[in-house]
Amino acid sequence: MIASFRDSLADAERLRLLYDHCIEQLHLSGDYSDLLRMSFIYCLSALDKLMHDVILHEMVEIYVGRRSPTPKYLSEALTIENHLLLSNATVPPAEMLFEKIVQRKLGYQSFMEPAKLAEGLSLIWEEPHKWQVIANELDRDEKQTKIELKNMVKRRSAIVHEADRDPSTMEKLPIEPSDAERVQKFISAIGETVYRLVCLKQ
Repeated sequence: MIASFRDSLADAERLRLLYDHCIEQLHLSGDYSDLLRMSFIYCLSALDKLMHDVILHEMVEIYVGRRSPTPKYLSEALTIENHLLLSNATVPPAEMLFEKIVQRKLGYQSFMEPAKLAEGLSLIWEEPHKWQVIANELDRDEKQTKIELKNMVKRRSAIVHEADRDPSTMEKLPIEPSDAERVQKFISAIGETVYRLVCLKQ
């Protein structure tokens, strides 16, 4: 799962480098800033996918008894149909059925926003002060870390849903290679830290 995250961030970096190549080396005319916007989107999507992968994997680990359950995990509802499926499972085994059930449920959720990310991690990580621990690992201020991520998610939504245009002028909002690079480094640090804290320190 961490390899997929790193690959996605590498794709984001290639988009940024392609922008630099078009502008700095080829001196092409026209606006190539959408390459930077795509890079921005790739980074946030990479974090969202990593959180889905981590939560899914560790919930299965709890189900098979290799990880201790959290209160939120224990409070999750299970339909009678799914309970019967799991109770009678032989082929495929219950573990695989449980994974499909959880995957289907998580598919409707997003874990990019700081509060949503922490809520999702509560399914598998009992740490009560998640963002404080994450920020401490990054040697950053907790509040500022969450604000920075919120702002990145907000910009990502503007790119995806509003074509990244100022609603009053309909002009595209400015974006620089340094913006894309900053997002990539920040998201990489967040993802790597969460993976290390949740998956490797248990």
